[in-house]
Amino acid sequence: MVWVYPAAPPAALLGDGRPGIPPVRRPRKGADVTGRSAPSYGQLLAQAQELGRVDGRFAAAFEPAGNPLTGVAPGPCLGRSPAEFARLLWAGGSGEPPAGLEQNAPNWYATGFAEGLAERRAEQLRAEQLRAELTHFRWVLS
Repeated sequence: MVWVYPAAPPAALLGDGRPGIPPVRRPRKGADVTGRSAPSYGQLLAQAQELGRVDGRFAAAFEPAGNPLTGVAPGPCLGRSPAEFARLLWAGGSGEPPAGLEQNAPNWYATGFAEGLAERRAEQLRAEQLRAELTHFRWVLS
């Protein structure tokens, strides 16, 4: 067997510790290298609020007009318990949802629900006022 030695030393690998070679940043063990990162706690709460806002806008057609839902303790979020709602928001995240999400997400959902309900009711009121003005205007012209 004949050993052939290279004519020159092998090229330096990035981060191999030789002088003049920059270190390579390697992902930490267990890091998500797919390019997706877990949402922040604030993003999860904002998502809960937006889900509540959408549900509130939808519920405006069904909720009694005299029910402003202010100061009401949060109820089921999308028909789920607080723990189930936290897991829904955390879907795709590894492990358990962040601490406190189970307690805080329903409050943010309820806030969004009340906001969405108020927004939709204000839009409905403006539409009714516009219809009344148009009806009055038609009556004056006829």
